[in-house]
Amino acid sequence: MRRSIIGATRHKTSVLVLVVCIAGLMLTLGIPASASAHATTTSAGASWRSHTIVVLPNGYNDTTDIQAAFTTCTSHNWVCTIQLVKGTYYTAQVTAFGFRGNFVGAGQGRTIIQALPNLPAPAAAYNTPSSPFWVAAPGPSNPWPDLFTFENGTFTISGMTVNDSYSDSIASPGWYDYGATTPSTSLYTAIEVTGLQAFVTIDHVTVLGTSGDASGTNMWDAIGYEGMILPPGWTNALAQRILLTGTFSVTNSLFSSVESGPWTDFLISATVTVCYNTITSSPGPLGFFDVSNSQLLFCGNHVSGVQFYTAFEALQSDIVPGLLPSTVYITGNDFQVSDGANAVWLEDFGQVNFGTAPTLSAVVSGNVFQTDTSCGCYVGSLPGTYSVLLSISLASLAVSQNTILDGGAAGVYVDGGPGVVSGNTILGSYVGVNLNSTDSVHVTGNVIKNSAWWGIALTNASSYNVVAFNLVKGSGQYDLYWDGTGTGNVWFGNMCKTSSPPGLC
Repeated sequence: MRRSIIGATRHKTSVLVLVVCIAGLMLTLGIPASASAHATTTSAGASWRSHTIVVLPNGYNDTTDIQAAFTTCTSHNWVCTIQLVKGTYYTAQVTAFGFRGNFVGAGQGRTIIQALPNLPAPAAAYNTPSSPFWVAAPGPSNPWPDLFTFENGTFTISGMTVNDSYSDSIASPGWYDYGATTPSTSLYTAIEVTGLQAFVTIDHVTVLGTSGDASGTNMWDAIGYEGMILPPGWTNALAQRILLTGTFSVTNSLFSSVESGPWTDFLISATVTVCYNTITSSPGPLGFFDVSNSQLLFCGNHVSGVQFYTAFEALQSDIVPGLLPSTVYITGNDFQVSDGANAVWLEDFGQVNFGTAPTLSAVVSGNVFQTDTSCGCYVGSLPGTYSVLLSISLASLAVSQNTILDGGAAGVYVDGGPGVVSGNTILGSYVGVNLNSTDSVHVTGNVIKNSAWWGIALTNASSYNVVAFNLVKGSGQYDLYWDGTGTGNVWFGNMCKTSSPPGLC
C-alpha cells in the first residue's frame, strides 16, 4: 500500500527529486547548483522565480517524491514546473495547497500515473454520513478519496495518463458521501480542484477507470472543480459548502470507464470551458449543478457509450438557494447514447425547491445527437423521461441547428418557457418536439421526419406558443398535435399532412 515508508534501499534515481529541490533552494540563495540536479531558474524577483523539479519513477511507490515536489513549491511560494518523464509512476493520494505553475508529463500514454491498490480511507472522525471527508483539510492525517487534491492555486496539468485499475480503490471501510447509507470504495475523483479561488487549465490528460461501485465504475468523477470548503459553525456539510470562484478548463483530453468525466458544482463568478474531449463508456459523462453568476461552455466533445443517465446534465438550484443568473453553452458536440439515456438534461429547481424564479439559461446549438433505439424500448412510451434534449423550468432556452437521429421518446422536450426551438433536424423520434406545460416558446424552421407518434405536440395547458414554418412529415399518428388545453397558441406556415385537431397544417 502506498503509505509505506520508502527505506534507504530504494533505487538511487528516486532521490533525484530531493536533489532538485535542494538545488532549487540553492539557486534562490544565489548558490550554484550542480548540472546533474536538472533544476532551472529564471529570475523575475526572488519570490517569482520559476523552478523546474524533475521527478523520476522508482518502479513501485512514487508518492513521497511527487508529494515532496509539490510541498517544496508551495512551502517556498515558488512558481514551479513539476516534470514527470516517460514511464509509470505509482502513487497514493497527493495534496497541494496554493500550487502555482505546471504539472506536466511527457505525453498521454507516455507518462502514466497508476493508482496504487488499497488507498487509505479518510480519517474515521471525518468519514460519516453527516461528517464526510471534506469537513477537514486533505492530507496524510485525512486522505481524501482523490488521487490528486488541489486547494486554490493557479496551474496547468498536461501530458499524462492517470489510471486506476482497481475496482475497490479505497481500502475498507471506504468513504461516505453526505447522507449516504453505505460507503463507496471507488475514487471520488482522479483530480480534484477545490478551495475558495483557483485558475486551472487541464489539457491533453487521459483518465482511465474500470468497474466499481460508482454507477458501475471505480471513479465518480475523473476531474472535479468544486467548492467544498465549509464555513465556521456549519450544520449541513453538503448545502453549506462555500462556492468556488475562478477560471477552469478541460480540453483535448480522454476519459473512459468513469462515472463522469469533467464535473463542476458549487461555483460562483466562474468561467468554465470543457471542449474537444473524448468520453467513452461513462454513464453520466459531463455536467454541473448549482452555479451562480457563471458562464459555462461545453463544445466539440465526443461522447459515446452512455448506457443510462445522460450524456450531459445541468441541474440548477438543486441544493443551494439564492443563485445568480448563469448561462451554459452546449455547442458542436457529438453525443451518442443508448436507449434509456438522455443526451442533454437541463433543469432548474428554483421554483420547486426554494420558491424562486429560475436562474439558468441554456444555448444548445450545432450538436449531433444520436440514440440507439434498436431495443424498441420507446415503443408505446410518452416523452418526458428519456428524451434527447430534456429542458425543464429554465430561465430561457435556445435550441438551434442541431441534428437529432433516432431520438427516443422525444427529440426535444420542453417543460417551461420562454425559448426558441429553431432550425433543427429531428429524425425518427417517438415525438419530434413536445412542449408540455410550456409558455412562450417559438418552434420554427425545423425539419421533423418519421416520428413514431407526433411530429410537434403541444400538451398539458401549453399556451402562447408559436409553431411556424416547420416541415413535418411521416409521423405515425399526427404531424401536428394539440391536446386542446392551453390558449393563445399560433400555428401557421407549416408543411405537413396530418394534424389533430384538423387545420393546423
